[in-house]
Amino acid sequence: MTSLPSEIAPLAESLAGQYDIERELGRGGMGVVYLAHDVKLDREVAIKVLPPLLAGTAEVRERFLREARTAARLSHPNIVAIHRADEIDSQVFFVMGYIAGESLAERLRRAGPLDPRDAVPIIRDVALALAYAHDRGIVHRDIKPENILLDASTGRAMVTDFGIARVAEAAPLTMSGQVLGSVHYMSPEQVSGDTLDGRSDLYSLGVVGFQTLSGRLPFDSESASAVIVAHVTKAAPTLLSVAPRAPEPLARVIDACLAKNPGARYATGTVLARALDEAWDKGRSGIFTPPLLSETQANAVWGRAADLQAATSSHPAPPVSALPPALAPVGATSGIALDRVRESAIEAGISREHVDRAAEELGLARGAGARAARARTDAPVPVRHRPVLTPLFAAPFKLYEEADVEGEMSPDDYDIMVDIIRRTLGDDGNVGTFGKTLTWTSRAQSKKGRNVFVTLLPRGARTKIRVEERLGALAGGLYGGIVGGTSSLGVLAFVRVMSATHSVIASAAAAAGVLLSTFTLSRTILGSVKSGRAKQLTGLRDELAAEVRASIASRGPQ
Repeated sequence: MTSLPSEIAPLAESLAGQYDIERELGRGGMGVVYLAHDVKLDREVAIKVLPPLLAGTAEVRERFLREARTAARLSHPNIVAIHRADEIDSQVFFVMGYIAGESLAERLRRAGPLDPRDAVPIIRDVALALAYAHDRGIVHRDIKPENILLDASTGRAMVTDFGIARVAEAAPLTMSGQVLGSVHYMSPEQVSGDTLDGRSDLYSLGVVGFQTLSGRLPFDSESASAVIVAHVTKAAPTLLSVAPRAPEPLARVIDACLAKNPGARYATGTVLARALDEAWDKGRSGIFTPPLLSETQANAVWGRAADLQAATSSHPAPPVSALPPALAPVGATSGIALDRVRESAIEAGISREHVDRAAEELGLARGAGARAARARTDAPVPVRHRPVLTPLFAAPFKLYEEADVEGEMSPDDYDIMVDIIRRTLGDDGNVGTFGKTLTWTSRAQSKKGRNVFVTLLPRGARTKIRVEERLGALAGGLYGGIVGGTSSLGVLAFVRVMSATHSVIASAAAAAGVLLSTFTLSRTILGSVKSGRAKQLTGLRDELAAEVRASIASRGPQ
């Protein structure tokens, strides 16, 4: 073993006999990575040690270990495996698989923008890795070229550092440099301190795809604040406007990932991967699209169908965790027909409608959903709208929408209503029924979480829909986070001006100017978030009302 820096020597000594640390591979704001040899299993591994600023408090160390151990349960060909997460003498580290190759960031620095033939497989690999993680409730939060490793032996793209970004949220303000390093890839909802789901990662992957194909970022500036504001308020340039030689169908896929509204992006990484396949197929042979479902895809359809059916107690489904052994492919080139997956689900007590809807949602079948065949009318829905209440810093404490539809909706269709709410808000939520009343509440428990309440009340030959969101925690968290997070810049401005002018008044004015600009930034973002959420809730109300009408119409006179 070569001579190691003094900072890692104590840990290397503690791990001797298990891992022999050989040399440093790289370092960044989130830690230092070392190449090591796993003595017992005779393999190369990478050990990432968190910097003292991240691991400086017991709370952050505990949070990191919890996140890393959750991520360690991920087992996917496009995700770097975590073998161990531990703490020794206040040094927090995790051991992961070693990927011989380079990061996408290094590839772009070395070779510039990639040919679509090279870029599409990378983006697709990452999309499938994210789909797998999102299905298990894990959002990466820091998708960027540095966290995408390219395996030189297999050509696969591998995603690393799951869970690390969440740990950074609890770190001291001195870690703001790491946040600034990732600001170019943040989704609008991440900038706004909103509750995140997998579509936030898909936005970040859209930025990566934009950069990979064009050689530039959709939003860039010397000012991190300008980039933050752009993510929230400005439409991204189309890929064709900066990379006119990119295939048009592929450019449309990347542009869709960069939609400001999460609901306008692809619903899942699997759907995005499918869209990439189809975009590539329009100009080239379908080298990516499998004629049959893989075992993973079949499991995804089966499990999602069970989740859809379990969305309401009116339609219970049996617990499903894996594909029945009888359906599993027997060879490396074997596949499973969707019909076989559907038949197996029906035998297990899951309805055909839910299987078809799951396949369509996952991008594995077209036009499979049963909702498209349901009766609908274009007649206007009687709606009463209540304005937002009690503004605070140009944002309301509460948003409230209500619709009143003639006729009583049957509880048999509540699963569709719950699915609409979950898809629109990106949150599984908590579902409850009392008599004919359906209630849905958001699950997020943190101060950044959304507090959304949806109620469906069929009463007296009418169905009332109420959608409410409380925004007090968001306002406090956003102002506190951005203004508080940049307070150190105000102190720095004060010190620099004081050093140059020796004037307390001028120094105070400089510091006040910095704080005023960050307050204005916070207000701008908060106003934009409020407008976007109001629009989303209005759209949810209208979609739910239309579905109520369709449900009532499809059953005819009662």
